[in-house]
Amino acid sequence: MISEDQFALMVSEDIKNKADQTTKDILRSKDNRDRWRQALIKIISNVEKRVDYLSKEAMSLRHNYPNFEDDPAGSIAKTIEKSERFKFHAEKKLAEVDRLIFLKEENPDAKLSGFLKDAILMHKQLKQSYKRPADHADVALWNAIDGKWTF
Repeated sequence: MISEDQFALMVSEDIKNKADQTTKDILRSKDNRDRWRQALIKIISNVEKRVDYLSKEAMSLRHNYPNFEDDPAGSIAKTIEKSERFKFHAEKKLAEVDRLIFLKEENPDAKLSGFLKDAILMHKQLKQSYKRPADHADVALWNAIDGKWTF
């Protein structure tokens, strides 16, 4: 079994898009989805705490050194920006794992495509039942079901 620290490192590499295919497959396997989700939640929480701490630190530096020509907390501001970007990507991965858990499928792409096809067909049915005119985007969406790209 993979240790918690090693698993967290794998999740972190996946967030940064540096994970190899084997690592991605391990994370996305049905057996690891809950663990992957929990690791992401912990990472996001840790990043939020770090950003909060760094923000206070930057505010303190700016308060203590108001007459500096350059921002005394400039490097901290860059670290905060990088941390926020990392958090954004972690939240995207969390949305991905939540979707995988919700779909309960080993091959999530096949399940998602079926789900989307059903949604498009329901959209078409509702448009027709309410006698709403179809615009170009509607028709293009309906054509996509037949494998025709008309956007």
